[in-house]
Amino acid sequence: MHSYLPTPLIRLGNLFPTREVFAKCEFVAPSGCFKIRGAFHLLQHLSREGRTRRLVVPSMGNTALGAAVGAREFGFTMTGVVPQTIGRDKDEKLRTLGVELIKIAGGGSDLLEHATRIAEEQSAYFVHPHLDPGWTDGYQAIAQEIFEALPSCRSLVIPVGGGGLLMGLTQYLLSHPRPITLIGCEPYNYPTYARFDYARSPTIADGLMLEKPHPMVQERIKAMKFAMELVPEADIRRSLRDLYTEQALVVEPSSAITTAFVHAHPDRLQEPICIVLTGENIVRDEFFGLIEESNLMPAANC
Repeated sequence: MHSYLPTPLIRLGNLFPTREVFAKCEFVAPSGCFKIRGAFHLLQHLSREGRTRRLVVPSMGNTALGAAVGAREFGFTMTGVVPQTIGRDKDEKLRTLGVELIKIAGGGSDLLEHATRIAEEQSAYFVHPHLDPGWTDGYQAIAQEIFEALPSCRSLVIPVGGGGLLMGLTQYLLSHPRPITLIGCEPYNYPTYARFDYARSPTIADGLMLEKPHPMVQERIKAMKFAMELVPEADIRRSLRDLYTEQALVVEPSSAITTAFVHAHPDRLQEPICIVLTGENIVRDEFFGLIEESNLMPAANC
């Protein structure tokens, strides 16, 4: 059973010519996103235990893709519980990988509840991508690779959806403490863990949408002094464009949110800064459509 090489850490010198800003390129991992880390870690564990070889995975798209690539390699079968609005690119990739798709109305919390019921009915293993340590501990390798490649890193900026990446990275930092500022980015239109006092609305960073925060993640955010920040839609769109035009990188909006925060707050973070670019699973015509729209939108101040 093979694994894969560490993902590259690159300096975003064209986008931030006067600053030390680096990107951990998780979007080049198998399945096109960082979720393969969790999948391999969990499936290695389940294979050793000889447990059920059927998975039920709730996902906005990327979790299912990571699990599907891992499932095929480890000889598991899989049902993906996904939203009816799942992107065409992710839908096609999942079907190509042989995943049984169940599409439901609703967001991340609805997917979790529905997948739990299906796993019980099928006597399958329910993958909780935010709270299952068998999955989230796979993300510790991301932190390890960052600090091996950039030991002087002083600021780490990540996207936050359900909180699985946050849980994995902070678990590493609990056992390898270091002086570092931690920033979690959520879309202004659809916050989960950041404080807000307004009605939520759709966001292009749909992979980060979760209706109900997990108490365990909330506790970890507080314990690790993770600053949760909100990023406007216009800034996310512009970052998609700038990453492409200045660095030749194609990522999805849920990844570009980190670059948008760093660009909007040049004096808030100590350098060197590392952002995690988590995924690139977006249909190219949709990607270029978002870039075109970014040229028409005024800057937002939130």
